[in-house]
Amino acid sequence: MNDLVKKLTKNSRLFLILVGALAGLLLLTFGGERSDSGVSAKEESARLAEYAAETEEKIRELCLSVKGVSRVSVVVSFKRGFETVYARNDDKGSLAVVGSGSGKSAVRIAERMPEIGGIGIVCKGGGDPGIQKRLLDLISAAYGVSSSRIYIAEGKK
Repeated sequence: MNDLVKKLTKNSRLFLILVGALAGLLLLTFGGERSDSGVSAKEESARLAEYAAETEEKIRELCLSVKGVSRVSVVVSFKRGFETVYARNDDKGSLAVVGSGSGKSAVRIAERMPEIGGIGIVCKGGGDPGIQKRLLDLISAAYGVSSSRIYIAEGKK
């Protein structure tokens, strides 16, 4: 596997990240009728796309604050979408419910945000090893993403 990764060019790695992000969005869009929270797959996909756009913009702004970086494009992919956490009964581990009959519903206690799977950054200055290191450290620390899941490339001139 490591030999394969070493053989991939920077552009092909970025292409793989972009394809992965697109595949994830398509899976969320067409992957089912309803999520566990009762929201349609289309609504969930739109919500995830909005969250991705917000996250990408925040990362873009953060990158632009680094000396020597300009013209930044960012793509974020996710391991999973939004996830609802339900209360469970202690004795059997079954879902805790409220109401009765057709009005029964599980008790929602939290919602987990999507987990970032990878980040692709293309920017002017991204080919400089010093800038790459600063961006890797910054984004990794700010978003709790392993630096091996962040790829930085030099943009077109």
